[in-house]
Amino acid sequence: MKCCNVKVVLAGVVATVWLYTGISAQGQNRETAAREAGRVSLGTTSGSAGDLIVVPIYFSPAQGVEVGLLKLEISYVSANLKFANLEAGIAATTGGLELRSEVKEAKNDKGVDTQTLQITTSFRSTGPPQKGSPEGLLAYIHMKVGESARSASITLRGSAEASELGSNQRLQKLQSFETTVDVFGADAQPMLACFFFTH
Repeated sequence: MKCCNVKVVLAGVVATVWLYTGISAQGQNRETAAREAGRVSLGTTSGSAGDLIVVPIYFSPAQGVEVGLLKLEISYVSANLKFANLEAGIAATTGGLELRSEVKEAKNDKGVDTQTLQITTSFRSTGPPQKGSPEGLLAYIHMKVGESARSASITLRGSAEASELGSNQRLQKLQSFETTVDVFGADAQPMLACFFFTH
């Protein structure tokens, strides 16, 4: 009887170790994949009704990988927030990158207006560039908060893909990214004023 109990305990220990090793390996594989693909992220921001707000885009290429072409797609509910224009960041200007933007209008399954912003980078020089897209502040997205906007938190969901410099071989898809824009409507103004005057 004791022998059977020992076997059961040993089998449990072996199964636990095997399961932990598998989970640990999966975690390491995910981390490795993220490093290989590089990273795009959006800064957080907020604004009041009628404001022009700025959302920064940051790019970090994978170590040892030269990125030639970068395509970003950012989607959001546009009832209170509309794309205005795109401005190159310091990484784009110093790296000789040209940015192009295109906006697609649509409605979601609830009938609410949405926008999908597509951003593509390319090199300005005619000759083959020596280095790929640099790390840092890639661009600023300027967005207009509606004059009659209501208070809301708007999620900007993004995805990105990249190709390798020289070969144009498509790299592993970059991880998806998102940020939240807090919009304060006209109804929130008196509350904000009250807070600042009473504290």
